[in-house]
Amino acid sequence: MIIRPILPIALLLAIAAIFIAGTVWVIVKTSVKRNEKIFTVLRLGIIYILAFVIGLRPMIIDEEYEFSTRNLDVIFVVDTTISMWAVDYGNGDPRIEGVQKDAKKIVEDLAGSNFAIITFDDQSHVISPCTQDMDHIKTLLDTLAPPGYGYAGGSDMSLPYKDLESLLMSSSRKENRKSIVIFMSDGEITNGHELTSYEALKDYVDSGVVLGYGTTQGAKMKIDHAYIYDEVERKDAISYMNEDNLKSIAGNLGVEYYNMNDGSQGLHQTIEVIKETSKTVSEKEDGMEKYADVYYVFAIPLVLILILELYIFSRRGRL
Repeated sequence: MIIRPILPIALLLAIAAIFIAGTVWVIVKTSVKRNEKIFTVLRLGIIYILAFVIGLRPMIIDEEYEFSTRNLDVIFVVDTTISMWAVDYGNGDPRIEGVQKDAKKIVEDLAGSNFAIITFDDQSHVISPCTQDMDHIKTLLDTLAPPGYGYAGGSDMSLPYKDLESLLMSSSRKENRKSIVIFMSDGEITNGHELTSYEALKDYVDSGVVLGYGTTQGAKMKIDHAYIYDEVERKDAISYMNEDNLKSIAGNLGVEYYNMNDGSQGLHQTIEVIKETSKTVSEKEDGMEKYADVYYVFAIPLVLILILELYIFSRRGRL
């Protein structure tokens, strides 16, 4: 057992001495019987001793303890094509809002990891390489914006492949690192291209998840408070979720797929597994001790005695 006083020991002793001296002086001056004085001194003495011990903050050493290795590179791949602004997430919100909410929750749950973000619309962009600055990552997520409609070249789920490959290669060169991929999209491909297989990257992915947003029934896309109009069909454009593409990417990468309109339970379970597998349990080693507070052992009797003292005081109206 060790102590880590909340105040310097000399100051704690001085405070205790003042309280004891004051108490003795008051008790001596009272006109109660000697037995009552002794009983009062014993009660208050126990209170002062317990308070003093708690102030010393006693602690014990854990023989075995757990600590986070912080060895994760978490790579977000986020679809920011116009279809992600279709309003069929949750209660009619844009799909991108679900992405932002879920991504920020993942960042909080995996605090201490390195985070990177790849976005893709008509091009792929690494908007943040790996960083532990959680506030920076959350700010980037909050500022995700759609591409200009006049310049949009259609959705293509293959676009982020090269950037994802580059970040995974970089992570694989670090000692004792684990690469986690979080792929967030509606799975829609509208430029006529075939989906590129991501299977070649599987060996570099330790864990992760593909998250789907939207519905197969489709929804209109709202940009700047106005729905996108399809000039060819002469009606508001509709975006349809494509789960087959998302499941294909999940299978290629060797991770789970979840439709986020079905709830977030699956995602939470996956993140918990990632957290548990990114921790190690070490035996006691010199210089790496972990200490646990045990002041509560003394706080419990202190509270009980204070309750007794309050009861006695209320009954007698004096010491």
